Formats: sequence, C-alpha cells, structure tokens
Amino acid sequence: MKIALYNLTTTTRWGGVETFVWEMAEQMARRGHRVVIFGGRGGGGERRRIPGVRVRLFPYIDRDLWRTLPLLSRQFWLTKLLERLSMLPFALPALLRGRFDIVHIQKPFDLPAGALAKLGGAKLLFGCHGKDFWPGDKLFVRFVDGAVAAGRFNAEQVRARYGIAPVVIYNGVDVELFTPTPGDDAAVLGRYGLNPSSQSAPTLLYAGRLVRWKGVEYLLEALPQLVPADTVLWIAGEGDYRQTLESLARKFGVEDRVRFLGKVEHNDLAALYRNCALLAATSFVNETFGMALCEAMACGAPVVASDFGGFREVVIPGENGLLAHPQDPPDLAAKINRLLADPALRKRMGEVGRRRVQAVFSRQAVAAHLEEVYRCLAPSSM
Repeated sequence: MKIALYNLTTTTRWGGVETFVWEMAEQMARRGHRVVIFGGRGGGGERRRIPGVRVRLFPYIDRDLWRTLPLLSRQFWLTKLLERLSMLPFALPALLRGRFDIVHIQKPFDLPAGALAKLGGAKLLFGCHGKDFWPGDKLFVRFVDGAVAAGRFNAEQVRARYGIAPVVIYNGVDVELFTPTPGDDAAVLGRYGLNPSSQSAPTLLYAGRLVRWKGVEYLLEALPQLVPADTVLWIAGEGDYRQTLESLARKFGVEDRVRFLGKVEHNDLAALYRNCALLAATSFVNETFGMALCEAMACGAPVVASDFGGFREVVIPGENGLLAHPQDPPDLAAKINRLLADPALRKRMGEVGRRRVQAVFSRQAVAAHLEEVYRCLAPSSM
C-alpha cells in the first residue's frame, strides 16, 4: 500500500501530532508499506531518516508571518488555515502524481488538501488530534472516506461537529525508548544542567509546550503548598508563555526551585521521566490525549493530571496516577502531596502504568489498529 501522511508541521514544529506522524510512518514502513511524509520546508521541527520513508518538503508562509499583518494579528484559526493553504499549491502536484492508496491528514485545516488529493484516486482518511475547527470545514466532510481521532473525547468532538463517527487511534508510545531501565541518564541530564544525585528533595516534571492553556501557572502556584517544602520542579519545553511563567515563579517565591530546561530532545525525555518523582500535566482546554503522560508511565513514573479531556482515558485514578480539578492549585497540591508522601504507592502506580501503556498505547499496538483502518479503506491495495 502507498500511504501519504500529509501534515505541514511534522517537519516544522514539535508536538504530539508530529511525533505520531513520525512514529506511524516508521511502523508502516516496517510493515512493508511505501510511505511518504508531506511536510513544510523550514521551521525548527524534527527531521528523521527512516528506512522506507520518503520525506518531501514544500514551501509555505508561516502563521507568525501572517500574523504580522494588522487585520490578522489575533486571527489564530485563520492564520493556521492560511499557513496550510499556502503549502497546498506546491504539494498538490506531488500528491496527485504519487497515485497514493491512502492520503492521511491530521488536522481539519487540511480537509481542502485531502479533498483535492482524491483527484489522484486516493482514499481520504481524516485524522483529528484536537478541535482546530474552522468556518467552512463542514463543506469538505463529504469527501472523507474514513476518520480517526486521538481518543474517545476527541472522537465525540468530531462527531458533534461533523456528524461522523471516527475510529479511536491513540498516539503510540515507543516502549523501547521509554522504559524504566536506566540508560546514560547522568550524561543526558548533565546536558541540561541537572544532577539529581546532588539533591535530596523530590523532583516534579512538566513536559510540554509553554502555552497558556497547558496550565503550568497552576503548578507553580501549587509549589509552595508541597511537602517537603524544597520540592523541585523541572519544566521541559518552550513556548511564548515562558516569560510569564518565569515572572509567576518569582511572584510565588519559588524561582530558586524551578528549572526551565528549554527545548528537550525527544530521545532525552526518558531520562527526565526516570529521574522525577512524578509527572504533572495541568491542561484545562484542548487536550485530547496526553502523550507525555503515556511516555512517563512507560518509564515507570506515576502521574498527576487534570481531570479533563483525553487525560481521563490515560489515567485510571488510584491505579497509575491521580486526577486533580483543573485550574485548582490547592487540589493539585493535595494530589501531588499524596504521592510524595508514599514512595511505595508511587512505585506501584509506575508499574501499573508501564503495563497499561504496553497493552494499550504502544506504537506497535496503535500501528496494527491503524493498518486495519487503512485496509478497510483500500482493501484492493493490500
């Protein structure tokens, strides 16, 4: 089967959607399929060399450049759409000439591209990893041959918007990379200026983009309420909210216990997960899955997450972690303190979490499920 994974940001940005595309491309190539990734040329994203996977890069106009125009400065959905549409004229000829069996898009913004790609004879699989809905998107749903969503919560969002029922395909985790077995952790941590062996206090970890809706400010506000009082917080990630978070750390008097690590390479995250007491995930909107939660659990770390969205599909309260009320620092602190006070409970939750990820969220299990979806769409090509 010949598969096009079409998503501009796969090669220009970092995130759960981008990781999903790379991981599924590798898995499908290992299963003998011919895979082409369509991504944007430029940006600071990832570039992998995967046997059997071709990566094609096309020019586009970045959303941040669109936002320099006065009328578009606050039009977030529109500038994202324009970014995607600006790549389409360059990528479409290759989509049509490729004679793909499946064109798999990852965002509603690419519905126009997927509809046009069908002119080359492909089946269109509409993938969704969030909302990202936009006025006019419903006009293109009639061209969709099948749909997948990142979780049950996300599937319900898609059903409510478009009247279609997606198959749930979780974001797969590399359980060979993300493992409790230590690697060269000391060297990895040293690259980020960390030396856990030199401190006696427990460490919390946040791993993700630094944007408002990720709720990191509530974790900072909870920090003074934690026991022991010298608990440390590592913040792994970058984003336009970093300066605000640094200011809040000073406001709450915890700046000496917070380490902003900046961008952390994906392969380095496992060392962070293995060397923290727990992972905290504090999103309060637009969270459809929780890749960092699964990666941390695969490394044997327990988690405390907002009782929101797709996090509920990953965390089984009391078994592999705890759920806290969103935007509620006292409740967040109470849940974290419960785990900090009980090392045996943390260990037990970490073991349960690892088994759950292996059974449900491993990239092998996810890829097998996705391949079945492809087979149903294009049976004659198998």
